[in-house]
Amino acid sequence: MNLDEIHELLTKDIGLLVDSRERGNGRTYFFKKVSWMPSDSTRVCRVLWDGSSTPTSIQLCISSDNNNSVFLRTPLLYDRVLAAVLAEIANLKAIRRRSKDTLDA
Repeated sequence: MNLDEIHELLTKDIGLLVDSRERGNGRTYFFKKVSWMPSDSTRVCRVLWDGSSTPTSIQLCISSDNNNSVFLRTPLLYDRVLAAVLAEIANLKAIRRRSKDTLDA
């Protein structure tokens, strides 16, 4: 997939949002609202590309932690990207549910 196809999948097909102020050789995609704050982050994935705007990888933000980053590497195929991003969204929802349950207890 090229950069435009990935962006279309993430924004139109899945409904993720981007932070229009973000610059550089990557773009972060968010679930429902743009929140960078660690305790309330909605980051799902970050698409990275090279100098010729060719996608090189997608960082899975929920699966990554402070010590390890999880990446989808090329080839970035539609079904593979879709499955990985939907799994990240499910993980984010599960974390939010556990956090809410902890606060309600």
